[in-house]
Amino acid sequence: MESNLQTRRLEEIISNSTGPVLVSFYNETCEGGVCGVQNAYLDKLAHDLHGATARFEKIDLDQSPELVGKYQITTLPSALLFVDGEIHTRLSGLTDPGVLACTVLQQVEDSGALMASTGHLCPMPQVAA
Repeated sequence: MESNLQTRRLEEIISNSTGPVLVSFYNETCEGGVCGVQNAYLDKLAHDLHGATARFEKIDLDQSPELVGKYQITTLPSALLFVDGEIHTRLSGLTDPGVLACTVLQQVEDSGALMASTGHLCPMPQVAA
């Protein structure tokens, strides 16, 4: 299937980004419900982390149905975090805003300062004794 403009743009962003890219997948039917809620979380997170190296994208799967198979999207909303062009984290269903924030912040340089300035506090990974 020929790749459309939205798909090509997303692929370019993922491959050329110097930081993490969080992509929220939705469709028109879901936009009035939980997908709209998740996209609002994403908008707030993008605002809170303005200036960070992270990117935030929303993709309407009605416009790019080929991405359903490519990224194995089985639930809407779904979010994928890409790091260095590869899928790092997959989040299915409506995801808590704090989880979205921590998923991204753990991949951003100087995340401690960003957490402090935005109020998004993430648990540190446990270190084996």
